[in-house]
Amino acid sequence: MTSAHSEPILACRARAARSGCSTIIVGKAASATGEILIGHNEDNDLRIVTSQYWVPPADHAPGERMTFEPDAAKIPQAPRTFGYFWVQTLHPAGSSYSDNFVNEKGVVIVSNNCNNTFERGEPVREGGIGYGIRRILAERAATAREAVEIAISLQTKYGYRDQGRTYTVADRNEAWQIMLLRGHRYVARKVQDDEVVFVANAFSLGRLNDVPEGDILMSPDLIEHAIQAKRYVPAHPGDFSDFSFCRAYQPIERRAADWNKNRSQTALAMLTGTATDAWSDQEAFPYAVRIQRKLTVEDVKAVMSAHWPHEKRSGFMHQSMRDICNIGTFYSVVFEQNAEPSFIRGWQTMGRPCQLPYVPFFPLAKPAEAASFMSPETAAAEHFHASRDRFNHRSGLALYAFLDAQNLSDYVGDAPLRAMKADLEARWREEEEDVRKQAAFLKSAVSKEKALDYLHAYGAEAFARAEAAMVEALGAMESVEVQVLADSLSLSDVGTVDVVIFGSDSLDVRTIDIETTRFGVTYPDSDVAVNAKREKALQAAYRDLNGDGRLDAVFTFKAAAAAAWGFEGVKTDLWFFAEAEGRKIGGFDVVRIVK
Repeated sequence: MTSAHSEPILACRARAARSGCSTIIVGKAASATGEILIGHNEDNDLRIVTSQYWVPPADHAPGERMTFEPDAAKIPQAPRTFGYFWVQTLHPAGSSYSDNFVNEKGVVIVSNNCNNTFERGEPVREGGIGYGIRRILAERAATAREAVEIAISLQTKYGYRDQGRTYTVADRNEAWQIMLLRGHRYVARKVQDDEVVFVANAFSLGRLNDVPEGDILMSPDLIEHAIQAKRYVPAHPGDFSDFSFCRAYQPIERRAADWNKNRSQTALAMLTGTATDAWSDQEAFPYAVRIQRKLTVEDVKAVMSAHWPHEKRSGFMHQSMRDICNIGTFYSVVFEQNAEPSFIRGWQTMGRPCQLPYVPFFPLAKPAEAASFMSPETAAAEHFHASRDRFNHRSGLALYAFLDAQNLSDYVGDAPLRAMKADLEARWREEEEDVRKQAAFLKSAVSKEKALDYLHAYGAEAFARAEAAMVEALGAMESVEVQVLADSLSLSDVGTVDVVIFGSDSLDVRTIDIETTRFGVTYPDSDVAVNAKREKALQAAYRDLNGDGRLDAVFTFKAAAAAAWGFEGVKTDLWFFAEAEGRKIGGFDVVRIVK
């Protein structure tokens, strides 16, 4: 994600050593529904707000230009643009590489960071293009193949600003992956109907001659450039059949990094029914697999919710990027394609999918208002210029009902949350066919608009039901009352801050083990390892602070450590975690972070 800086600053991001995002594509012949399935986890680090909008189709004046990153190319606008569903990743510095789209023609667009390539210094024109790729595809592509052609034309004309990325585009007939490199080189491959593809954050496409002619498109000098750079030497002069794209353009250190390899191992084992350890040689990992069984939507959800089985946990359920569902997963979605784009169904979570429910929705029926923070016009205008107040923790907004429940459950245990999730999802599965039949009836008997209104109401009610369940689950978990004895915390303060845990009938604060105490931000830091980095309290004192006749505990923490990874100017939820008499407890208070 980029701002006016010369390199991306957020995930799926280049500077973060542990950048995320996972995607699975199921071809039509490999799908139990007979339709293409797309599963995607949007993984990021640092302070993120995820919200969603419907942007209506629009006419544009001659000479109008599109402005994205402040220093990127200004792209001429098309006379007419499609309407689209938009999941925005909002960050104070602007996010170039994280948003998801479904346009009115049924084209789905998601992406995976594949940075750390050999292509670092390749030139671009007029500042190049980054965020503009995905938005322009949403606005202009009537099919997945057309999205490929548009992306290639933009790449060829302007050049890509980032080091490398894989864009997945899919319609009801085809799914493609477009791999862009810094500068003007690219390769695009059609996912075959009987294939299942999983991609984490590295290029996995090897040989280019394993699909029919026309199903691979690449820049004319892709192989020649690799030869000239001495990254590819043909086994037989003039015979390029052994050319491997991923080996020629990305170092093995990136492709085999544990946070890429382990997620791929997990997915491949689940898809093929083998042991995780059977997938040990990164260079032998397939780009795609063909399996005997046909995958359901529930199978795709299971992959997107999966954990690497060998991860050593440090008291928290999530702590690294080795899991497909990991500490940096801010949004997960599964799309079921449909011959009628209006009936494309999505299943989305507002955080980690192993703990939060997959809520049904129909992207072209417009999102629930509770899932939006702003109008789409304001959201677009502020995408690279958002005020810090946009990122304040706000208990009245639906998103934080999901995040608060997720954050507490990640430490104290998620049994209540998983029970809620199971009950909700079971009910929605029972309803799914009746919902589509009712929408089809309304479309034929009344109008398409009537059917969309029905689907919108259904999705909004499901979202509200899930939000209420999260509030109920939070109340069922071991939450404690926390107060920070300060109006703000400074990122540079060399002093300390006192944090009060109030005693209650169920908690004798003297039983809290100071060695287990941790306090601070739950949003993942740039290495996505925040759960392993928070510091314990320096000391504890006990007295009745609120006059209720019970002792309260005052824990003293280093102020800068408590504020670490927060954002200046943002009212941030800071969480206290500890063990008391062998059970885990947690709770939070909201404090503004200052410089």
